[in-house]
Amino acid sequence: MKIPRMTVFLFLLACLLLTAGCKEYSTQTVEALGEKELIGSYSTYNKTIDKSFTIDMDTTLAIQIEELSFKKGTMSLIVTDPAGTPVLTKTFQPGSYQDGYIVHMNKKGSYTMTFSFNHVEQGKHTIHWETD
Repeated sequence: MKIPRMTVFLFLLACLLLTAGCKEYSTQTVEALGEKELIGSYSTYNKTIDKSFTIDMDTTLAIQIEELSFKKGTMSLIVTDPAGTPVLTKTFQPGSYQDGYIVHMNKKGSYTMTFSFNHVEQGKHTIHWETD
């Protein structure tokens, strides 16, 4: 039995359209998202993780990148204030990193910390944060 080429083409097109909408994916992944930490290792990873902080008075957010390493893709860290204005923006290219950042949160309301792992391959991360 021979399958018409048009049928095969339409089937492949449908498969592509279904997978094209995937915003998050990962393979060979071990991850943990705690109240004050984000830990993971993976073969491939494409994910965005948001953490929010409600602030009533001046406080400081300390972010410690204990370990971040990957071979392909990009990772970004963005902290926005209650008005949606970025107060910290860091983008990481393939490589290994250990660093710390301080954000002074002096506006009342909800701050958001966003970790975006964009098509990252062969990586791992350990990130901690604290507020005073």
